[in-house]
Amino acid sequence: MNDSPINPTPTIQPRGSGLVERVKAILLKPSPTWDVIATEPASVKSLYMGYILPLAAIGPIAGLLGILIFTGLLAILAGPFLVIGAIFGFVMNLVVVYVMALIVDGLAPSFGGQRNFLQAFKVMAYSMTAAWVAAVIGLIPFLGWLSILGGLYSLYLLYLGLPKLMGAPAEKSLGYTAVVVVIAIALSLVVSAITRSVMALGTLGAVATYSAAANKTVTVPGMGSVDLAKVEQAANQMAAEASAQAAGGTTVTLADPQGLLALMPANYLGAARADDSTQSGGAAGVSVATASANYVINGNAVELEVTDLGSVSGLGALATAVNVNTSSSSAGGYEKVTTSNGQMVAESWNSETKQGSYTIVRNGRISVEASGTVDSIEVLKNLVNGLDAGRLEALSKT
Repeated sequence: MNDSPINPTPTIQPRGSGLVERVKAILLKPSPTWDVIATEPASVKSLYMGYILPLAAIGPIAGLLGILIFTGLLAILAGPFLVIGAIFGFVMNLVVVYVMALIVDGLAPSFGGQRNFLQAFKVMAYSMTAAWVAAVIGLIPFLGWLSILGGLYSLYLLYLGLPKLMGAPAEKSLGYTAVVVVIAIALSLVVSAITRSVMALGTLGAVATYSAAANKTVTVPGMGSVDLAKVEQAANQMAAEASAQAAGGTTVTLADPQGLLALMPANYLGAARADDSTQSGGAAGVSVATASANYVINGNAVELEVTDLGSVSGLGALATAVNVNTSSSSAGGYEKVTTSNGQMVAESWNSETKQGSYTIVRNGRISVEASGTVDSIEVLKNLVNGLDAGRLEALSKT
């Protein structure tokens, strides 16, 4: 029987010296330690409080201290931004474990395993140990690349743990691991993009908070909130697509790129559409369709691109679930990201160079972006907003 994502059974997990011993055990004797982990009682809460929280904090804290130690005055001047990055990096470490556990759980049947969220959560919590511990290298910024070794060892821990905890046959463990890793890499790109948006803020009112309302949320003051219900939905969407691809199929039908091109106006502000380009397909389980064209306005090319995120639309949905709302400005321009009613809008403008971009992502599926050098950001906004909203909305729900 599948455990619910939130297991209410309280269990004391290793703390203090017990935590150290468990870390040493999973790193030095992974196979027998996975056997112990597979049968020991635990809960999501106890794993967070007794194991994940202290280890997930290592990287952000080490990175912050390393920059402060080695960059001196520059780091002091940028202090608020560094603290923002450390806090948000810590929060996202916690969120990523939960999301990846949902994906590991959802993929299990496709690789001969059994769904069990608590076991999947254990897999992610303990397999991340090596990466978290190796993050202490962040104390020495120019050696940070060595933390990659910790990430690689975490992949090995994941490979060993999946068959023991999820019941997947040993011969399918490699494929199971590979699919999980591909999704994890894609997820990390989304997290990095969100983190950069948060770093653009000058202040952060407080550490993230958790609301136990009917729709559970994690709120980062000054940024927005993470809707855990939508996060779970997006994770299940990614897991379903990965499962379908493992079986040689797909859960989505890509839009015809010629149809995407047809959404673009033949003329805009007196400029004829030119340099039409369409693409459809992909590799390594990632398939998208895109159409792009240029409009030469006042001697400068403005590019318009419409993309169906297809098999990676779950990542777009995840970005929407994070509900980012940030803005930053300076004498030279601004950057802003807003999320509302399933739609994410990102815009940036440099008033000195007159370069900007304006992007709308509908329901995590259809992205429309205009970018280039123009007299005003309104030129880009009007181009994007001029596309048929009804047709875009319909495409985003196919």
